[in-house]
Amino acid sequence: VALGLARLRGDAAAVASAERRLRALGVRVGAAAGAGLLRAVAVPVGDAVRVQALGGFRVLRGGVPVRVEEWQSKKARDLLKVLVARRGRATARELLAELLWPGEDPDKVGNRLSVALSVARTVLDPERKLPPDRYLIADKTTVRLGDLPVDVEEFLAAAAEGLAQAGDPVAEGDSAATDLLAAAEAGYAGDFLEEDPYEDWAAPLREEARAGYLAVARALAERAAAAGEHDLAVRYHLRVLERDSYDEAAHLGLVRTLTAAGRHGEARRRYRFYVERMDEIGVETEPFPAGPPAA
Repeated sequence: VALGLARLRGDAAAVASAERRLRALGVRVGAAAGAGLLRAVAVPVGDAVRVQALGGFRVLRGGVPVRVEEWQSKKARDLLKVLVARRGRATARELLAELLWPGEDPDKVGNRLSVALSVARTVLDPERKLPPDRYLIADKTTVRLGDLPVDVEEFLAAAAEGLAQAGDPVAEGDSAATDLLAAAEAGYAGDFLEEDPYEDWAAPLREEARAGYLAVARALAERAAAAGEHDLAVRYHLRVLERDSYDEAAHLGLVRTLTAAGRHGEARRRYRFYVERMDEIGVETEPFPAGPPAA
């Protein structure tokens, strides 16, 4: 309610404060639609077409997901996935043909690639209101993304900006850096193309995005612990461990935070869990941490 009222008043400071409180409770506040009051004051959809590749692949037109049957061809969908994974770099048609139709004669699948490209363009702009190369740019030898917003790129940019500000001595203790980091963390809906875990071409961007998320979550945990926000720090430490159960710093940070919060039984239990994880990979464990969480 506080967020809705702040948006209706146009009070930017109150909006930021309400969003911080919601993020602390684990609520994502960047949705383009909502229920109740937030349905009337939700963040408007800024892009006619955008791609979501974190946590799963979707194309949204005007905020509405494109139905799978609209693609007509799985290869057209896979083509767009590959181009997203290539991060806007021009990709040779021969390489695309090999990735989409491995082992087949490139000369024979060249026409299939052209058809897949045409289908993808139709999905992105079904009424053909825009030039063909608005979203996908192709010439005789290469194909690449055009002006097409992609959530993983937005996440990486937000994470980099938040981490840069958090590391700036001038910004120490400044809520602006924390807000940037929290917004980036909230925008990470899951690993890049989770439905394609065995595709080698997706691995580099998946690992980069995951590493960015872990850095953001660690920074948020450290800032929350330093501010005495123990429950929030615990939540961020657990999010790190959810994605990397062998992160020693997160284990020890969690134990320190639980101890500082007076939750000694949980702290001991989490320390035993830390010892078990380190034993699994042959890493010598640190003694039970004493004192307040490290700033």
